[in-house]
Amino acid sequence: MEMDALKVFPTPAHLARIIDSTLLRPEAGERDYLNFLREAREFGFRCVCLPLYHLPLARLELQGSGVRWGGVLGFPFGFSPSDVKKAEAIYALQQGAQEMDMVMNITALKSRRYHAVREDIAEVVRLARLYDRGKGEGHVIVKVILETCYLTPAQMREAALLAVEAGADLVKTSTGMGPSGARAEDVRLLREAVGGACGIKASGGIRRLADVLEMVEAGASRIGTSSAGAIMQEYLRLYRW
Repeated sequence: MEMDALKVFPTPAHLARIIDSTLLRPEAGERDYLNFLREAREFGFRCVCLPLYHLPLARLELQGSGVRWGGVLGFPFGFSPSDVKKAEAIYALQQGAQEMDMVMNITALKSRRYHAVREDIAEVVRLARLYDRGKGEGHVIVKVILETCYLTPAQMREAALLAVEAGADLVKTSTGMGPSGARAEDVRLLREAVGGACGIKASGGIRRLADVLEMVEAGASRIGTSSAGAIMQEYLRLYRW
């Protein structure tokens, strides 16, 4: 595993740049979020993912650092009406969010309301693209959380293709709040479904460097984890040698 890690990630920066460091625990206080953001800045993670409430703090701490900040929409169940998700997206964009992780309307997918699922995602994507054109500060990334633990393989494929049709940049396995998180077989299925049309973010239960390697091998292009600092420390113990 050690040699595999150094082969896949030749430097700490290679690993850090695929990681979305995440803190979404409701009991975490402002000091926890401040330490979390400073750790992200120290390691140079790709992005931080946190509640909308803490986006102003993220902007204050990360502006100019190269670390992107993003919020969650419709979290954690996804059945907020589209107008609510749009309002959350507008707030996130106003706070400078460069990425948004939105939970798909799972109950609509289960009810085979595919048009509703697609339009729910498309409305947020439209706002992101309007912001891109208006501000000219780069591409705002929209990730769609499918919560794969609740879906059959056929439903995962359908959900991923709907997200691609709606213009999403990535599909994501899990919120981390469900009964199970990312599984390599689900990542492989999603990669087969979307091909190169969008990225795959594996998230939920990823706590060790071995988990990261497994997900990347399965086809993940981004890793979401609340154990980002511990994973980097594990890698650095190898990298020293």
